[in-house]
Amino acid sequence: MSGKPAARVTDPTSCPLPGHGTNPIASGSSDVFFDGLAAARKSDKCTCGAAIVGAVSQTVFINGLNAAVVGSTGDHGSVVVGGSGTVIIGDSVVNAAVGAVSAMAATAVAAGVAAATATAEPSALAAASAAPLAASSPAPADPIQATVKILAAFYERPVEKRVFNDPAHPMDTPQDPFEKNKVYYQLKSRVALAHGHPQPKSPMPAPPTFPNQLTTSLCGPATFFYALLMDRPDLYTQAIIDLWETGETTIGTLHIKPSHGACNPKDFSDKNENDRIWAIDWISLASLRDSENMFLDYDSPLDQLAGITLPGTIADWFTKAGASVVFENVQYTSHLNQQQLVELFGHIDPQHHVATLIGAGMLENGEGSVKNHWITWEQGPATAEGEVTPTTAPGAAITGSTLFTWGQVGHLLAKNLTLQGLLKHLYGGLVFSKIP
Repeated sequence: MSGKPAARVTDPTSCPLPGHGTNPIASGSSDVFFDGLAAARKSDKCTCGAAIVGAVSQTVFINGLNAAVVGSTGDHGSVVVGGSGTVIIGDSVVNAAVGAVSAMAATAVAAGVAAATATAEPSALAAASAAPLAASSPAPADPIQATVKILAAFYERPVEKRVFNDPAHPMDTPQDPFEKNKVYYQLKSRVALAHGHPQPKSPMPAPPTFPNQLTTSLCGPATFFYALLMDRPDLYTQAIIDLWETGETTIGTLHIKPSHGACNPKDFSDKNENDRIWAIDWISLASLRDSENMFLDYDSPLDQLAGITLPGTIADWFTKAGASVVFENVQYTSHLNQQQLVELFGHIDPQHHVATLIGAGMLENGEGSVKNHWITWEQGPATAEGEVTPTTAPGAAITGSTLFTWGQVGHLLAKNLTLQGLLKHLYGGLVFSKIP
């Protein structure tokens, strides 16, 4: 049977109206759930106000309304571009895998359609991930030594085939960005530096210490691969090698298989013949992002729309890799308040990853106060008086923090940023357990 993935609350829609862009579906069924998310139907709306009006199922009805699917259209000219990975709605009547009924209030929190409150309510994302999935293989006693063995085997293995190519600089040309030795030395340097080891000897330039999307819109995948690099460098390394050699990989139950376009990207180099992104970062970040896109191939570092990542997608990546969501307070219509900030950053410790959706203007050289960037915190913001508390003065200057963004970890907030300024750029976050 042919069919299309079922659409659900939080699944993305692409809206052509100026300023709208990618928006999640915001309303859905109160009692029918697919993969733990409320099913979307004809007349349900996304956060930009567009109502689903066309290209819906003619055979499956939910609460008397036609079920929405990937490809359903909205009255703004928008299109649903993301959906369930397990529930397919086709052109014949079938028994769909419907989740157990749960309280709509929890789903509303996950979807970001409930009114913002001072205290975050229990998360549907957290509930759905209570039983984390197993990783691809048990963690080795020494992940770094396991990584060394993986790299050595890759180095010794003859190149029988490879999947990634730059059409402008193909194989056997001097500027081929995906040449095997470049990938090998980038991986070797990345893992060593990220885990505090000396820079290995290399005939080639070393990449940034951590994943770096540079000017691409791949901050969401960078958040995931930063966690994987730190938790399981062996899986991080093997995944990139698998993608380079075969075009697909699996981490836990997270299957990554990029399109032909992502494996043969356009405009990979700028006019000065410099790569727009490091090879290992394109292989990992673009592959992950592209694997989620139903209609929009991510086939160029210049493509901004197809690289945008919604909170539910990031949560899906982590849980499929074996982690669990232990807390979330992402806000879709407002910023965090001070109490919510304190509650979120209270989860920062060596056993968790705290990823936040922000306006990049709060960072050095960043721009914008609207939500446009994902970062990961290793140490929360502090003032001269210490860590931020519910009673910290809004005008207090932020003097310290440790966060990951754009290939770096450190105090990377804008100079003279106050607590009030931080809150204006902070839209909540997700807290994950470590990837096992």
